[in-house]
Amino acid sequence: MMLMAQNIVERYLVLKNKYRNYDTKYALKRMQAFRLATQELSRKGYEVALEILGSINFGIVEPTSDVDCILFIECDLHKDHPNCPPHCANLTFVKQEISKFVLKRLQPETFNIDYLDSINLKYVEERIRVEQVLGDEALYCLLFYRNIGRPVNRPLFIHYCDELEENPDFLQEIIPWASEALIGYLHTNQHILSFNKYNERILSKGLHLPEGLQQELNEYLNANQSNQNDQPHN
Repeated sequence: MMLMAQNIVERYLVLKNKYRNYDTKYALKRMQAFRLATQELSRKGYEVALEILGSINFGIVEPTSDVDCILFIECDLHKDHPNCPPHCANLTFVKQEISKFVLKRLQPETFNIDYLDSINLKYVEERIRVEQVLGDEALYCLLFYRNIGRPVNRPLFIHYCDELEENPDFLQEIIPWASEALIGYLHTNQHILSFNKYNERILSKGLHLPEGLQQELNEYLNANQSNQNDQPHN
């Protein structure tokens, strides 16, 4: 795991792992559907992977819960760019195929699949090959997403993450960036409200919410609030 010293990041990872123990059947079915979708695309010649965020990441999923994800794609058309442009034929096709496959497999469930970001792994591969990784925000994002998300087709990209984590200069750069990025992610996604919803769903199923988990959540929320208060205001 990436060595992030910031309190907010560490607490996020602890909470993510603990909530994952409450995986609903919908979370497991969706993860399987996304795995099969990437395998089907690979058979068609398109190598892709995903990091799933939001409720699936924490396992507390209901039939209508939306899916937020990060798409990793190997695209030779735009290998000199960290992200394929919106009009990229490969990117458009892959997004459409994943959504079509997953929704068809899970019908009659209906939900939105939102692609929050994408990274071209061909670009990542070249930057690592020529040892030009410092100061590259796309590589920051790759490692950041890997640590906060739930992976689909992890073998496609994990070796890049491993190489970046072995670079002490890169780690020193990304630690403060990742902490700030996580605080921004939590703020924009109404994350505290999400945790309250997760707890309500656990309790509504008659399951016991361990005291240790509630304590971790309280400490996490306090740390999150403290980090927000420390941010400069205009």
